[in-house]
Amino acid sequence: MRCLDSRLPLPRAALCLLITLLPTPALARHGERPYSLAHPAMHAETVPTQYVGSIDTAQRRAEADAKQRTAAAPTKRLATADRFDVSIRSDRDGRWDLLPDGSRLWRVHVRASGATDLRMYFPHFALPAGATLHAIGADVYYQGPYTAADAGADGFHSPVVPGDTATIELHAPAGADASDEIEIAHIGAGFRDLFKRIDGTGPGTSGACNVNVVCPLGQPYPDEIRAVAYYEVEDDDEPGTFICSGTLVADLPQDHKNYFLTAAHCVSSATEAASMVLYWNYQSTLCNALAEPAAGFFADDQHGASLRATRADVDFALVQLSQAPDPDWHVYYAGWDATGADPNGTVGMHHPLGDVKKITAGPSPGTTDNCIGTGGASTNTHWETGPYSQGTTQGGSSGSGLFVTAGSSSGQPRHLIGTLSGGFADCSVANPSQPNDETDCYGKLAGAWNGSSASTRLRDWLDPAHTGALSGAGIDSAEDAAPTRGHSHHRRPPGLPDIRD
Repeated sequence: MRCLDSRLPLPRAALCLLITLLPTPALARHGERPYSLAHPAMHAETVPTQYVGSIDTAQRRAEADAKQRTAAAPTKRLATADRFDVSIRSDRDGRWDLLPDGSRLWRVHVRASGATDLRMYFPHFALPAGATLHAIGADVYYQGPYTAADAGADGFHSPVVPGDTATIELHAPAGADASDEIEIAHIGAGFRDLFKRIDGTGPGTSGACNVNVVCPLGQPYPDEIRAVAYYEVEDDDEPGTFICSGTLVADLPQDHKNYFLTAAHCVSSATEAASMVLYWNYQSTLCNALAEPAAGFFADDQHGASLRATRADVDFALVQLSQAPDPDWHVYYAGWDATGADPNGTVGMHHPLGDVKKITAGPSPGTTDNCIGTGGASTNTHWETGPYSQGTTQGGSSGSGLFVTAGSSSGQPRHLIGTLSGGFADCSVANPSQPNDETDCYGKLAGAWNGSSASTRLRDWLDPAHTGALSGAGIDSAEDAAPTRGHSHHRRPPGLPDIRD
């Protein structure tokens, strides 16, 4: 199951941003084609277009990158899209057609001139039984079908489609009243070219000094690599979409509670958590090239979460995913160490610039106060890592995990001890294939363990029985796994070539 444009590999699930809070388990989708694509004469018909604005993608990338680069204490989240507020309703806008079988089809084009890709938010998504919705973008690329079961508590966040124009298509069965079923409230206009169609700023374009997890550096960590995902999230205070990374963690009962640990500067509210879309197993099968795995790039995605605990001084956020990852994805719930013991060395696993999963290697970390200025008088809240001997971090790496090295004689080898806040580490300007001499800082699990209440600390969630333990072992998803609630919707339209870099 892949999601490719007509020329280059695409991050299939990273481009499929559906937010769901399903009340019951959902099976994988079959990706039936939109009605209009299956009936070419209809696809050629005139459909009303709603113009929502325009965006200068090169300028917006430059502005976003400059903001990160010139910050006094830079975080490492990555801005990917701007938000345009709209009001588009199926009872007022677009076009309805009565089909020969008595079913009805509603379509509308939405356009943000210049955007590299689009995603839509539907606060009202009450589809009747049997109705389906698709989103169709450039190159006859589509996402869907989606049904009423995909609506979350806050509505429906659509997947991303390529290009600056998208067609929203609702197909309602005969006899169903679908005249007032959906509303689009905002459009996310992308400026990172996630589909790598226009300016090549998409997958495979992180710094040359980054190291794929399949390389020798990653070989001692086959389980921990499977615990790492990246996600897109909508920000409350700075309207737009951002990329960060994070880690699935085990609790002491090892009952697959689907806790995911990341940074507070990426997710700090219930609405932000609900907007999260996670992508698992997005990694190259070759060490020194971008090579697609058998399941396809970004074949494994899931949507939505509930915020459980967060605190600014340590810069951590713990969310509980609203779906269990599909067993076929073979994810791992990482072990963790909240003792604060200094390890002999560390590795980090993350998705810089939304690229395939990477790994870094650093020396024994130091201890420092909060390094990104998120406030408070707390001390010793962060690990200071670097300079790295291999790899680095970049925008999109925020929230990613810091692990004790496999051979460490101090701390718990291969256990998670921190989450990335930010720093100045990058690839060297003089020698881009090597990391520079700067450092990063990671919020300490030891600092996040205690707090004034359950909503500001980790211990209530990772040690719900209050045993007093300060570390926990990892567990594979196949061990007493909970029933799956994950699902995929994404398909390459028939006939598009399967081309790899």
